[in-house]
Amino acid sequence: MFERILVAIDGGESSRATLETACAMADKYQSKLGILYVTKPREISDDLIREAQIEGVLSTPNYSGAIDRFAYYETVNIRDEVQQAEAVLRLSVEVADSVVSEAEAYTKGKNVKAVKTFVRSGDPAKAILDVASEAAADLIVMGHERRSVLDDFMHRSVTESVDKKAKCPCLILSQ
Repeated sequence: MFERILVAIDGGESSRATLETACAMADKYQSKLGILYVTKPREISDDLIREAQIEGVLSTPNYSGAIDRFAYYETVNIRDEVQQAEAVLRLSVEVADSVVSEAEAYTKGKNVKAVKTFVRSGDPAKAILDVASEAAADLIVMGHERRSVLDDFMHRSVTESVDKKAKCPCLILSQ
């Protein structure tokens, strides 16, 4: 039924449940599994710092301290905007590699036929749709955190955008 399943993860707590469901479906349908993580490296966001801490890349919640600690080995002073942007990009890549590696390792214990990983940068909805098209996905699996009605009204969710524009079915797991 599904030859290729794409699962989008964000490294958060709900990613494990989303990945478990995608693995179970890949096992049931003997599907190939694609794992996608999307970075937004343009700025040091709370999410980037939180994910870096979760993945053990950083151990400080202080933005300038985080950048200083990450860039310590490469440059002493990264106050210049270009150097700071480069440091943020490297931090984003390191977090993405860690999240994807952990997800790929998780699949080794499951009966998944083939796993391919993808890391993209930019708008998450666009990246998910682009990779789904590139990988010829038959199904997209995503998690969705429940928000208040006001939050949903103010911020169109990634899952809503993907679900409306995808050329294949989407399985959205509410957390």
